[in-house]
Amino acid sequence: MQKENKDFMNLGLKALQKAEKVILKYYNQNIDVQWKADATPVTIADQKAEEVVREFLAKETPECGFIGEEFGTSDSELELKWILDPIDGTKSFIRSVPLFGSMLALWRGNEALVGIINLPAQQSAVYAAKGCGAFLDGNKTQVSKIDDLSKATILSGTINTVEDYGYGESFTHLRRQAELYRGWGDCYGYYMVISGRAEIMFDPIVSIWDIAPLPILLIEAGGSFTELNGKVELFDQQGAPRSRADTYSGLASNGILHPTALKLLNKT
Repeated sequence: MQKENKDFMNLGLKALQKAEKVILKYYNQNIDVQWKADATPVTIADQKAEEVVREFLAKETPECGFIGEEFGTSDSELELKWILDPIDGTKSFIRSVPLFGSMLALWRGNEALVGIINLPAQQSAVYAAKGCGAFLDGNKTQVSKIDDLSKATILSGTINTVEDYGYGESFTHLRRQAELYRGWGDCYGYYMVISGRAEIMFDPIVSIWDIAPLPILLIEAGGSFTELNGKVELFDQQGAPRSRADTYSGLASNGILHPTALKLLNKT
C-alpha cells in the first residue's frame, strides 16, 4: 500500500506541475477577476489550472472521482477521490503576492492517502503519502519541537473572518501568548507549520478543498490537524462531503501545542 500511495503522490505532483505552468502564465498579469456569490474571486488561471489537473488525473487514475473548487464533483460514486483547490489564496494571486498555491489530496472514504501543497511563485512544495513521510522540495520535513506557547509562531488568515465567526476574543487570547503572530494565511500558513517554521495555523471557516491535503501532511510530518471540534471527518458514511462545502474549520499545529490551542479557541 505504501508504494501505491507513493505512486499516487507522484502523479499528483506531476498534475500540479502542469497546473503551475498555467498559473505562472497569468501571474503578475492584468487579468479579469470575477466574484462568486460567496464574495471570493475567481480568474481564468483558477479555471485553466483545474482543467489541466482534471484532464491529467482522469487519464492516469480512472479509478478515482474528483472534487474541485471550480468545476464541482465528478464520479462521486467512486471510493477514491481527488480533491483540488487550483489556486488557494486567489486574493493574493490577483494582487501579485506570492503567498498562494495549489492544494491537492487523495482520500479513500475518510482515510487520507495523499496531500500536496505546491507554491508556484516560490517554486516550493510540501507533499506526503500515507506511510511514506512528508517532504519539502525532495527532502524529509517535520514540524517544530517547540513545546512552549510563549516561544511559538501563530498564523491565521484575515482577523475579520476570525471575529465574524465568534473567535475574536479566544484567538486574541491565544495569539497574545505567542512569541510571534503573523497573518500568513491560506495554504502558505499550513506550509509553514508542515515545514517547521511556525507552530499553529488557524482557519475558523473553510471549504473541503482548503483543508483536504492537510491531515496526511501533518500526520506524516509529526504534527496534528483537526477541525475545531477536535475531529477530522471530511466525508459521511456514504462517502459524500457535507451538503455545503464551506462548513469546515482548520487547526494545524506541531502536535505538542494542539491541545492548548483547541482549549483556548473553544473557550467562550
